[in-house]
Amino acid sequence: MDDSDTDTRVYPRPLRAYQWLVILLLLALASGVRAGPIYKCVEPGGPVAYQDVPCAQTQRALSIELAPAPAWQPSPQYAVAEAGAARRERHAAARDRADAAAQSFECRAADGQVFYRHSGCPHSVAATQAGAAHLRGARTGAARSASASASVSVAASRIARSDACHEIERAGAIGRSGHENDERVSTYERNLGRDPCR
Repeated sequence: MDDSDTDTRVYPRPLRAYQWLVILLLLALASGVRAGPIYKCVEPGGPVAYQDVPCAQTQRALSIELAPAPAWQPSPQYAVAEAGAARRERHAAARDRADAAAQSFECRAADGQVFYRHSGCPHSVAATQAGAAHLRGARTGAARSASASASVSVAASRIARSDACHEIERAGAIGRSGHENDERVSTYERNLGRDPCR
């Protein structure tokens, strides 16, 4: 076998557990070091040394006191953050007042139609064929067609805006007599943010 085939590299061995413990102990001691006096020692030839023990008699000594580390303080409260929080609280309170003041109307027609409006109920609406026939007691087709163009009075009562929005948008609203008179907002108005139900 040739001497060049032998591997002469030296691999470092891994640290043992007690060696790790010694390293961790030294790190813990180093992190707990407190500030103390530092001595600036100047040799007669000119070199300067900084050390934590007093200088020798042959050296010129200057003691430097290091201030202790400042005590822990909580993060400061900036006026900008306080102003932003106060502004958000004011906006939330104004929104709550606007929601409390927001009322809509439940409109009930004399022929049984029920519909919901945000701006107020009309005084009268066109009567449905079945409702007008029932009100007038008409039995013939001619009387029924004449009564279809008649109008019926509407009574209004105030309700919460959220209740009106719920009744307008609920799944079964299309089966309610009078749903075609509900106050609905167009997609254009909704995209502009003018939907009272949002």
